[in-house]
Amino acid sequence: MLKKTSRAVVGAVVAAAGLVAAGAVPASAVHGGKTVSGTPSFAVVLENPDGSQWCGGTLIAPDKVLTAGHCLMNAAEPRSLLVVGGRSGLSSTGGQVRHIAKFKVAPDFNWNLDHDAAVITLDKPLPYKPLPLAKKTDTALYRDGRTATVYGWGMTGPGVLGTKLKQATLTLAPQDSCAPFTDPGDTRDLRVCGLPRTGTTDSICSGDSGGPLVADGKLIGIVSTGNKYCDTQYPLSVFTKVSTVAPELGL
Repeated sequence: MLKKTSRAVVGAVVAAAGLVAAGAVPASAVHGGKTVSGTPSFAVVLENPDGSQWCGGTLIAPDKVLTAGHCLMNAAEPRSLLVVGGRSGLSSTGGQVRHIAKFKVAPDFNWNLDHDAAVITLDKPLPYKPLPLAKKTDTALYRDGRTATVYGWGMTGPGVLGTKLKQATLTLAPQDSCAPFTDPGDTRDLRVCGLPRTGTTDSICSGDSGGPLVADGKLIGIVSTGNKYCDTQYPLSVFTKVSTVAPELGL
Protein backbone atom coordinates (compact mmCIF):
# COMPACT_ATOMS: atom_id res chain seq x y z
CA MET A 1 0.00 0.00 0.00
CA LEU A 2 1.28 3.46 -0.83
CA LYS A 3 2.24 5.65 2.07
CA LYS A 4 0.81 9.14 2.31
CA THR A 5 4.06 10.55 0.98
CA SER A 6 3.74 8.34 -2.10
CA ARG A 7 0.18 9.50 -2.63
CA ALA A 8 1.36 13.08 -2.46
CA VAL A 9 4.12 12.44 -4.97
CA VAL A 10 1.63 10.82 -7.33
CA GLY A 11 -0.63 13.85 -7.19
CA ALA A 12 2.25 16.28 -7.46
CA VAL A 13 3.93 14.60 -10.41
CA VAL A 14 0.73 14.25 -12.40
CA ALA A 15 -0.33 17.81 -11.72
CA ALA A 16 3.06 19.17 -12.62
CA ALA A 17 3.01 17.43 -16.00
CA GLY A 18 1.14 20.12 -17.85
CA LEU A 19 2.20 18.41 -21.04
CA VAL A 20 0.10 15.43 -20.06
CA ALA A 21 -2.85 17.48 -18.97
CA ALA A 22 -1.79 17.96 -15.40
CA GLY A 23 -4.10 16.84 -12.75
CA ALA A 24 -4.55 15.04 -9.54
CA VAL A 25 -4.06 11.43 -9.90
CA PRO A 26 -6.11 9.99 -12.76
CA ALA A 27 -9.59 9.24 -14.62
CA SER A 28 -9.67 9.41 -18.35
CA ALA A 29 -10.62 12.94 -19.16
CA VAL A 30 -12.21 10.81 -17.04
CA HIS A 31 -11.06 7.23 -17.63
CA GLY A 32 -14.06 5.53 -19.19
CA GLY A 33 -17.21 7.61 -18.78
CA LYS A 34 -18.60 9.46 -21.78
CA THR A 35 -18.12 12.68 -23.70
CA VAL A 36 -20.26 15.53 -22.39
CA SER A 37 -22.89 16.86 -24.77
CA GLY A 38 -22.42 20.62 -24.63
CA THR A 39 -20.45 22.22 -21.83
CA PRO A 40 -21.63 22.50 -18.22
CA SER A 41 -21.59 26.21 -17.43
CA PHE A 42 -19.58 25.59 -14.27
CA ALA A 43 -16.73 23.49 -15.73
CA VAL A 44 -13.59 25.51 -16.51
CA VAL A 45 -10.09 24.68 -17.73
CA LEU A 46 -6.84 26.01 -16.29
CA GLU A 47 -4.33 26.40 -19.12
CA ASN A 48 -0.65 27.22 -19.35
CA PRO A 49 0.29 30.39 -21.26
CA ASP A 50 1.10 28.19 -24.28
CA GLY A 51 -2.47 26.88 -24.33
CA SER A 52 -1.77 23.40 -22.96
CA GLN A 53 -4.16 22.11 -20.33
CA TRP A 54 -2.97 22.23 -16.72
CA CYS A 55 -5.95 21.40 -14.50
CA GLY A 56 -9.69 21.68 -14.18
CA GLY A 57 -11.79 23.91 -11.98
CA THR A 58 -15.34 24.89 -11.08
CA LEU A 59 -16.99 28.28 -11.45
CA ILE A 60 -18.59 28.94 -8.06
CA ALA A 61 -19.34 32.65 -8.55
CA PRO A 62 -19.06 34.85 -11.66
CA ASP A 63 -15.49 35.77 -10.68
CA LYS A 64 -14.47 32.78 -8.50
CA VAL A 65 -13.11 29.35 -9.40
CA LEU A 66 -12.48 26.48 -7.00
CA THR A 67 -9.67 24.07 -7.89
CA ALA A 68 -7.12 21.76 -6.25
CA GLY A 69 -4.43 23.35 -4.12
CA HIS A 70 -1.73 21.25 -5.77
CA CYS A 71 -2.70 22.66 -9.16
CA LEU A 72 -1.48 26.09 -8.08
CA MET A 73 1.33 24.95 -5.80
CA ASN A 74 2.83 22.92 -8.67
CA ALA A 75 2.59 25.74 -11.21
CA ALA A 76 5.84 27.62 -11.83
CA GLU A 77 3.92 30.90 -12.10
CA PRO A 78 0.34 30.40 -10.83
CA ARG A 79 -0.73 33.92 -11.82
CA SER A 80 0.27 33.19 -15.43
CA LEU A 81 -2.32 30.41 -15.77
CA LEU A 82 -5.38 31.19 -17.87
CA VAL A 83 -8.94 30.26 -16.90
CA VAL A 84 -11.19 29.24 -19.78
CA GLY A 85 -14.96 28.86 -19.45
CA GLY A 86 -17.56 27.71 -21.96
CA ARG A 87 -15.24 25.35 -23.86
CA SER A 88 -15.89 21.63 -24.31
CA GLY A 89 -12.99 20.77 -26.64
CA LEU A 90 -9.40 21.65 -25.84
CA SER A 91 -8.60 22.29 -29.50
CA SER A 92 -11.44 24.78 -29.97
CA THR A 93 -11.30 28.53 -29.46
CA GLY A 94 -14.81 28.75 -28.02
CA GLY A 95 -15.69 30.19 -24.66
CA GLN A 96 -14.04 33.06 -22.85
CA VAL A 97 -10.61 33.46 -21.28
CA ARG A 98 -9.82 35.19 -17.99
CA HIS A 99 -6.63 35.98 -16.10
CA ILE A 100 -6.01 35.26 -12.44
CA ALA A 101 -6.22 38.41 -10.35
CA LYS A 102 -5.35 36.57 -7.12
CA PHE A 103 -5.63 33.17 -5.50
CA LYS A 104 -5.69 31.56 -2.06
CA VAL A 105 -4.62 28.01 -1.25
CA ALA A 106 -6.34 26.38 1.75
CA PRO A 107 -4.31 27.38 4.85
CA ASP A 108 -3.82 23.76 5.95
CA PHE A 109 -2.83 22.37 2.54
CA ASN A 110 0.14 20.00 2.61
CA TRP A 111 1.83 17.55 0.25
CA ASN A 112 -0.07 14.65 1.74
CA LEU A 113 -2.87 16.37 -0.22
CA ASP A 114 -4.77 17.24 2.93
CA HIS A 115 -7.00 20.31 2.42
CA ASP A 116 -6.20 20.10 -1.29
CA ALA A 117 -8.14 23.16 -2.44
CA ALA A 118 -7.65 26.71 -3.67
CA VAL A 119 -9.90 29.56 -4.75
CA ILE A 120 -9.07 31.78 -7.72
CA THR A 121 -10.37 35.32 -8.20
CA LEU A 122 -10.67 36.22 -11.88
CA ASP A 123 -9.71 39.57 -13.37
CA LYS A 124 -13.33 39.92 -14.54
CA PRO A 125 -16.49 37.77 -14.29
CA LEU A 126 -17.37 34.94 -16.64
CA PRO A 127 -20.90 34.99 -18.13
CA TYR A 128 -21.75 31.42 -17.12
CA LYS A 129 -23.91 29.94 -14.36
CA PRO A 130 -21.87 29.05 -11.25
CA LEU A 131 -22.35 25.85 -9.27
CA PRO A 132 -23.52 26.05 -5.64
CA LEU A 133 -21.24 24.60 -2.97
CA ALA A 134 -22.16 21.75 -0.64
CA LYS A 135 -22.53 22.93 2.95
CA LYS A 136 -21.84 21.24 6.29
CA THR A 137 -25.55 20.42 6.53
CA ASP A 138 -25.54 18.58 3.17
CA THR A 139 -24.54 15.28 4.75
CA ALA A 140 -26.89 13.28 2.49
CA LEU A 141 -24.83 14.31 -0.55
CA TYR A 142 -21.90 12.32 0.86
CA ARG A 143 -23.78 9.18 1.82
CA ASP A 144 -22.02 5.91 0.96
CA GLY A 145 -23.73 4.15 -1.90
CA ARG A 146 -25.12 7.23 -3.58
CA THR A 147 -23.81 8.42 -6.95
CA ALA A 148 -22.09 11.62 -8.07
CA THR A 149 -20.68 12.82 -11.40
CA VAL A 150 -17.08 13.85 -12.09
CA TYR A 151 -16.05 16.04 -15.05
CA GLY A 152 -12.62 16.42 -16.62
CA TRP A 153 -10.44 17.05 -19.67
CA GLY A 154 -7.63 14.77 -18.49
CA MET A 155 -6.09 11.67 -20.03
CA THR A 156 -8.39 8.95 -21.38
CA GLY A 157 -5.96 6.06 -20.99
CA PRO A 158 -2.26 5.35 -20.44
CA GLY A 159 -0.42 8.03 -22.42
CA VAL A 160 -3.59 9.15 -24.21
CA LEU A 161 -4.38 12.86 -23.86
CA GLY A 162 -7.98 13.94 -23.56
CA THR A 163 -9.41 16.38 -26.09
CA LYS A 164 -13.06 16.67 -25.05
CA LEU A 165 -14.76 17.25 -21.72
CA LYS A 166 -15.88 13.91 -20.29
CA GLN A 167 -17.98 12.82 -17.36
CA ALA A 168 -18.39 9.65 -15.34
CA THR A 169 -20.85 8.61 -12.67
CA LEU A 170 -19.16 7.19 -9.57
CA THR A 171 -20.45 5.50 -6.43
CA LEU A 172 -19.39 7.05 -3.12
CA ALA A 173 -17.78 4.66 -0.66
CA PRO A 174 -15.85 4.50 2.64
CA GLN A 175 -12.31 5.88 2.67
CA ASP A 176 -10.56 2.51 2.82
CA SER A 177 -12.25 1.52 -0.45
CA CYS A 178 -9.92 3.97 -2.24
CA ALA A 179 -6.65 2.47 -0.93
CA PRO A 180 -3.82 2.83 -1.93
CA PHE A 181 -4.81 6.46 -2.57
CA THR A 182 -6.18 6.80 0.94
CA ASP A 183 -4.67 5.69 4.24
CA PRO A 184 -6.26 4.17 7.36
CA GLY A 185 -5.79 7.46 9.20
CA ASP A 186 -7.62 9.54 6.60
CA THR A 187 -10.68 11.32 7.89
CA ARG A 188 -14.00 11.53 6.10
CA ASP A 189 -13.98 15.23 6.95
CA LEU A 190 -11.29 15.80 4.33
CA ARG A 191 -11.78 13.29 1.51
CA VAL A 192 -14.44 11.65 -0.62
CA CYS A 193 -13.87 8.23 -2.21
CA GLY A 194 -15.50 7.45 -5.56
CA LEU A 195 -15.64 3.96 -7.06
CA PRO A 196 -16.56 2.88 -10.60
CA ARG A 197 -20.07 1.56 -10.95
CA THR A 198 -20.51 -2.17 -11.44
CA GLY A 199 -19.37 -3.26 -14.87
CA THR A 200 -17.20 -0.18 -15.50
CA THR A 201 -13.67 1.01 -14.71
CA ASP A 202 -14.60 4.70 -14.67
CA SER A 203 -12.32 6.94 -12.62
CA ILE A 204 -10.39 10.17 -12.69
CA CYS A 205 -7.07 10.38 -14.53
CA SER A 206 -4.06 12.66 -15.06
CA GLY A 207 -5.25 16.11 -16.03
CA ASP A 208 -8.54 15.95 -14.15
CA SER A 209 -7.09 17.55 -11.00
CA GLY A 210 -9.13 20.43 -9.66
CA GLY A 211 -12.24 19.39 -11.54
CA PRO A 212 -15.74 19.02 -10.09
CA LEU A 213 -17.58 16.15 -8.42
CA VAL A 214 -21.28 17.02 -8.53
CA ALA A 215 -24.33 15.63 -6.74
CA ASP A 216 -27.87 17.02 -6.84
CA GLY A 217 -26.68 20.19 -8.56
CA LYS A 218 -24.04 21.01 -5.94
CA LEU A 219 -20.25 20.85 -5.94
CA ILE A 220 -19.34 18.21 -3.36
CA GLY A 221 -15.75 17.36 -4.30
CA ILE A 222 -12.56 18.56 -6.03
CA VAL A 223 -10.46 16.02 -7.95
CA SER A 224 -7.35 15.45 -5.84
CA THR A 225 -5.77 12.03 -6.49
CA GLY A 226 -6.46 8.52 -7.71
CA ASN A 227 -5.90 6.13 -10.67
CA LYS A 228 -2.15 6.63 -10.99
CA TYR A 229 -1.74 4.89 -14.34
CA CYS A 230 -5.09 5.77 -15.89
CA ASP A 231 -5.78 2.07 -16.41
CA THR A 232 -7.93 -0.69 -14.92
CA GLN A 233 -5.60 -1.69 -12.07
CA TYR A 234 -6.76 0.92 -9.56
CA PRO A 235 -9.78 2.74 -11.06
CA LEU A 236 -10.25 4.81 -7.91
CA SER A 237 -11.00 8.50 -7.47
CA VAL A 238 -10.29 10.64 -4.41
CA PHE A 239 -11.71 14.11 -3.94
CA THR A 240 -11.26 16.96 -1.49
CA LYS A 241 -14.48 17.40 0.50
CA VAL A 242 -15.97 20.76 -0.45
CA SER A 243 -18.19 21.19 2.62
CA THR A 244 -15.03 21.13 4.76
CA VAL A 245 -12.61 23.27 2.72
CA ALA A 246 -15.01 25.95 1.48
CA PRO A 247 -15.29 27.63 4.90
CA GLU A 248 -11.49 27.44 5.26
CA LEU A 249 -11.23 29.50 2.09
CA GLY A 250 -13.84 32.01 3.26
CA LEU A 251 -16.51 30.71 0.88
